[in-house]
Amino acid sequence: MGGTMNNTTQQNFLFDDPDSRTRNRGLKVVHATATSISPLDTSLFDDFTSMRALTYTSSIPMILSLLRDQEFERFECIFGHEGVLSREAASILGFQAAIDESLNTAFLALEGITNERRTLIYNRVANGHVRFRVVKDAIAHAKIYLLERTDLRRVIVGSANLSEIAFSGRQAETLIVFDSDGSETDLAWEHYTQQYEDILAISSSTLPLRKEVVKVEDFRIDEIATLREVNTTSEGITIYVPSAETQEEAVSMPQILRKVERIHPVIKRGLAEVHPDKTGRVKFVPNVVKQMTRIVQSRETDDAPVTYLSLEGDRFMLSGEELPLDPNPDEIASDVACWVEFFNNYNNGFQGDIPRLQRDYFTFMAWFYFSPFMCDLRNRALRNSRFSFDQPLFAVLYGSSNCGKTSLVETLMQSMFSYPRIVETQDFTRSRLRGLQQAYKRFPVVFDDVARTRFNTHAPEIIKDESIPYGEYPCFALSMNAEVRNFPDEIIKRCLMIYTRTALRGDDSAARRRLQRSVAGIRNRMTTALYREYLHRTLSKVRTALDSGEEEPDALELSSHVLCGVIREHSLTGEAPSWCRAVTLEEYQDKAFERPRLVLKNMLSADRYSKERIPNEGLWTISGDSVAVSVPPTRLPAAKADIPDWIMDDTGSVAGQIVLKREPLEAFLNEKIRRPKRWFGLM
Repeated sequence: MGGTMNNTTQQNFLFDDPDSRTRNRGLKVVHATATSISPLDTSLFDDFTSMRALTYTSSIPMILSLLRDQEFERFECIFGHEGVLSREAASILGFQAAIDESLNTAFLALEGITNERRTLIYNRVANGHVRFRVVKDAIAHAKIYLLERTDLRRVIVGSANLSEIAFSGRQAETLIVFDSDGSETDLAWEHYTQQYEDILAISSSTLPLRKEVVKVEDFRIDEIATLREVNTTSEGITIYVPSAETQEEAVSMPQILRKVERIHPVIKRGLAEVHPDKTGRVKFVPNVVKQMTRIVQSRETDDAPVTYLSLEGDRFMLSGEELPLDPNPDEIASDVACWVEFFNNYNNGFQGDIPRLQRDYFTFMAWFYFSPFMCDLRNRALRNSRFSFDQPLFAVLYGSSNCGKTSLVETLMQSMFSYPRIVETQDFTRSRLRGLQQAYKRFPVVFDDVARTRFNTHAPEIIKDESIPYGEYPCFALSMNAEVRNFPDEIIKRCLMIYTRTALRGDDSAARRRLQRSVAGIRNRMTTALYREYLHRTLSKVRTALDSGEEEPDALELSSHVLCGVIREHSLTGEAPSWCRAVTLEEYQDKAFERPRLVLKNMLSADRYSKERIPNEGLWTISGDSVAVSVPPTRLPAAKADIPDWIMDDTGSVAGQIVLKREPLEAFLNEKIRRPKRWFGLM
């Protein structure tokens, strides 16, 4: 009975799972001879300079204790898990997040370690001499410990994790040790090292050692080990999810499972559109991870979906209730009268170019009213690889304080949805903006009085991102005060920028009170009739345009044309006010750089011209194809921020001076740059 099995009864235990390189189709058997038996203790790990371990997560405390007590020059540990948590990529990623939390919690709670030793370990993780990794394949059952020093190689394998309970003998465990001095072929070392290296190369991702614990429920999905590494490879990263045929029952791992359960629903939502291929592979590339992150971050906006606007067929649904598009004509006329009164208020106490302010604010009104349709035009443009700058998702009202920015936006929202909803400024963060893109659907998102620092930190990434993974998403409107410097070109060309210096005098409290009373009365009388009529007409025009096969219409022109038509038809005089006229995106874009034009014209005023080749501070001169402006060093960065990049000639600049390219400058200002006449006789 103890001999070899008869050929007729021999059987190869194979399984058809060729797509997972970390699980061989046939289990290998290592034949060994027992030479001695000794008690298990940590002396097995003493005096080695290198350790590599593949073990279960229950080994975390013991692994960290070894790091605390042993002077390994190289240390690496891969944490596997006992079985398939579920047949989903979400469970594998959730497992990685749970191990991240467990590892860092255990390290911060590690006893008997000095601050110096803890700092040393942090530094060694940072420089790669100590590495923690976690599997990204569905199963890693093996426990392998590889130890080296100059005179000895040691392999420890068996059923025991490096855990207190395993070392105590309170449960039946098996460990086998293979020692070799390297003087002869070491089959055990070669075999188990290869098994370890296969898992390391194909199926593991690096875990960070953090100085604070991130709970799984607070994890950003793009910080999970495998997804964090996606941007490090041009080929992306693939994980393997077992098929039903290879599914195994997970053994008990209650603490980890509880953590996975907490994050699993969130990751699953992010993976809603990501599915394994026929071989069980899920490939992650940067765009997929970005899309998952945006979807998952919407969990931070659980309170926001109470307010949203969606379009179902020909019906607009405001927070789940239909918005009727058949308003009473008398109510439309009343709303038109309210808007005429609102715009006339700018003639009462405002200082500056009032007609210009009224036209600019009407331009913003046309964009804001159209915002629920912007995603339709933008989606079609992106599908056809066309220029999406023509469908700006962001609008910025900026300029002087007391210029009525907030009052305008709040009144617009009142006229659209019966109440203004302004999002708290502290919610102007990248993650929150991503969440709002999903939660609000077509409902415009408004922020008031956003600080420049906050804008610079959070807005550019969102504004420049073309890949929004939703069919319906909102536009964003925000106001900023006059301290704001010129915006970068990449922001200006993607946004509707409305700049104004026309405002109420700061000391005219009587005018402010009159304005406030008037606006309050207007809002009390205002209904949503005008806007619902606008939606009805605009929906028809947008559908016709999108069905025509032609390029997307000019959103600003279409909107302002419809709005002017509604106002004209329902006005008391039968005519539209002077500020109510159609405007095209091209007209607007010509105004978008008005602030830098004003700055440049002020810099290049005739009374600041100098005949000197290097002018004194605050003066300018012409030399061939260049215009040089002398600026005090302390003001140089701010001055450059006000000038578009394509006009400046940095190659010719010297300290305390800005050099401008004459031809682009003249095209930008739409006028020739010449020496003032009073200098002609001297030149």
